[in-house]
Amino acid sequence: MDGNFEFDNAFWQFSLSIYGRPDVAEECLALQEAAGIEINVLLFCAWLGTQGVVLSKEDIATSVSTIEAWNENVVRPLRGVRQRMKGLYRNEFAKLRERVKTLELEAEQVEQAILFAHAKKIHRAGADRRKAISQNVDLYLGAASAPRLVAAVQRTIS
Repeated sequence: MDGNFEFDNAFWQFSLSIYGRPDVAEECLALQEAAGIEINVLLFCAWLGTQGVVLSKEDIATSVSTIEAWNENVVRPLRGVRQRMKGLYRNEFAKLRERVKTLELEAEQVEQAILFAHAKKIHRAGADRRKAISQNVDLYLGAASAPRLVAAVQRTIS
């Protein structure tokens, strides 16, 4: 990592917009829980599709490895702490849990800034954006699917 990261970038704005749409967050979280899908990578695949970029398996693998250390050492532990706090003394520590949730979201934003910087190394573009979105998401998910996410993203480019 070179340290030149944009935190409020086009990918982050895209993710906030898409994740806030009806049923998208629930679908993404279900994929994360059931299949271990990294939501930021899923959104990255969709966002690059909106740019007309079709990813290869190697592109996706490289993207995953680019954020792996950050995700494993920062994002997942914060998520785990927040989730464990949910069942412990729910009311007494609600403020602390909210602060941990805020830190987790900030860590996710850093992860997206890393992916955004990585996107500059992927130069292919010009594909049909609707197809690119579906192809990228399907390639990342394999046997799983995210029809609500794909539909929501495709609506943004109509």
